[in-house]
Order: sequence, then C-alpha cells, then structure tokens
Amino acid sequence: MADIVITQLGPLWTLADVKEHLRVEGDDEDGLIAAYMDAAERALLRFCNLTLVPYQQEAVFKAAGFITVSAFYDNRLMNEGEDGIPAAARALVWPYRWLPI
Repeated sequence: MADIVITQLGPLWTLADVKEHLRVEGDDEDGLIAAYMDAAERALLRFCNLTLVPYQQEAVFKAAGFITVSAFYDNRLMNEGEDGIPAAARALVWPYRWLPI
C-alpha cells in the first residue's frame, strides 16, 4: 500500500483568480463561473481517476483548470470532445492519469 501525504486541503483557486484569468469584471456571472470552476475541477480529477490533486502538482492542475474554465465560459455551446476537457488541459494532467487495471 502506498503512503499518502496530504499537507493541506483547500480550494485549488478562488473565484477572483478565475475572474482575473477570464478578464471578467463585475459580479453578474459569478454563479455561472463558480459552476464552471466546480465542473472543471471535477472533470480533471475524473479524467485522471483521482479524488485529490497530486501532492505538489497544484500549479499544473490550476493551469489546466484555467484552460478548462475558459473553454466552458468562452464556448458555452460548443463541444470540446466527449469529456469536455480541452486538449491543452488534457496534456497538462495526462502524466498524473491513473488507469485502473
């Protein structure tokens, strides 16, 4: 059995971080953006078959999350693929993907 080290639990990002990335001012779309943040985080973890972001890989998952939220926000009606994760985000998290045998 592998040892698991969790040093801190907390959000991967804040709404303010994501709004800055999206260049959104004002609060009109906060609910929508928050929903996209949650969906992006869950999609990336599901893609990797993980329940937590790997230790010391927060920056990688945060960057992939920004890319994914941007795709959700900018292309609300377009389909990126069967999992909805943009190729650039998928490439970032691919090394952390665990495939069950």
